[in-house]
Amino acid sequence: MKSQKRHYSVLIACLLILPVVFAFSMRPFGKYNLDFFTTHNQFYLCDSAFTGTTGDTTFWNSDAQNARLGTTEDIIGIKTASYGHIRAELNVLNTADPEKDFSKYDHVVEGSVKLSSGIMEVLNFPDTKIILKAIVTPARYRVRIYSYAVKNVNPDEDEGTDHYKITLWPGEGRERKVLKAYRAD
Repeated sequence: MKSQKRHYSVLIACLLILPVVFAFSMRPFGKYNLDFFTTHNQFYLCDSAFTGTTGDTTFWNSDAQNARLGTTEDIIGIKTASYGHIRAELNVLNTADPEKDFSKYDHVVEGSVKLSSGIMEVLNFPDTKIILKAIVTPARYRVRIYSYAVKNVNPDEDEGTDHYKITLWPGEGRERKVLKAYRAD
C-alpha cells in the first residue's frame, strides 16, 4: 500500500513538473499585441528578476536618449514619442530578425537584454506595472525596436499616432546600435 502511494506521488510530481521542463527546453516564440498607458515617454522590457537600475545616470544618458534605447544587463528602456498611450507589437523569434528594409520606419535601434529567469516582462513607467509576462528560454537576447509615426506626435498630448514593433531573438552582442536614426524636421 505504501509503495503504491509513493508511485502515485512520484507520478503526480512528474505530471506537475513536466510542463515546466518542456516549456524551458523548447524555444518559445510568439506575437503579443500591447496597448497600455505609461508616462514620461518610456517603458521597459526586462527579466522578471532584473537587478539593473534605470535611475543610474548612464541608463538615460545623451547617447541613450538619441538612440531612443536605455540599457543595462537585464532591463532596457524604450523611449516613445507619446507621453501616455502606447501601442506596440512584440515578436519573440527563434532566429535573427531578417528585416533589412527600414524605409517605412522613423527610427530603428538594436540592443540586448539578458533574460536569465526565463520570464520576460514589459513594464510601464513609473509604477512598473506588469503589462506582459511571457516565458522565454533563459538566454541573452538581441532586441530591435522599430518606431513608426514618431514625427506626427504632438509633445503636449498624451496620445499620438506613434506605435512600435519590437522583435527579440537569442543572440550575443551587447552594444546598442542605431540602424536608422530619427531626425526631427
